[in-house]
Amino acid sequence: MATDALSIERTLGSHMLSSCDISKHQIAEFAYLQGSSDFLLDFAKTYDDRAGRMLNQRVVNTWLQGNVTKLRQMMLEDNFGDTCKNLSQDERTRLVVAWADDIQIYILAVDEIRGSYVLPYILQVKFSYKDAP
Repeated sequence: MATDALSIERTLGSHMLSSCDISKHQIAEFAYLQGSSDFLLDFAKTYDDRAGRMLNQRVVNTWLQGNVTKLRQMMLEDNFGDTCKNLSQDERTRLVVAWADDIQIYILAVDEIRGSYVLPYILQVKFSYKDAP
């Protein structure tokens, strides 16, 4: 579910960076998606210690988290629409590519951890014939 929110955030962020036509609704949606994905990642870290360690090592405490956070903060600034409109097409393109690359790497890292650590742990069935009715 975190990767679902991150994927939508990626698309909306790319649109915001490329068009510079940013409504309050888009900013609110972007912030909501960021909060949702952050909450779900925090929940995963709480639920599964091993997944939490992997998230911290591969995502949270990395250059990647720094880049994504910096770009998120930039897009959530009050005057971002005006700042964006003052960028050249080349500058906007570089921002869109940087955002898309970094958030995609972020999504893939989270997805890899989810598949390797969280899902197998959640899906592991512990059944004993002693427990059967």
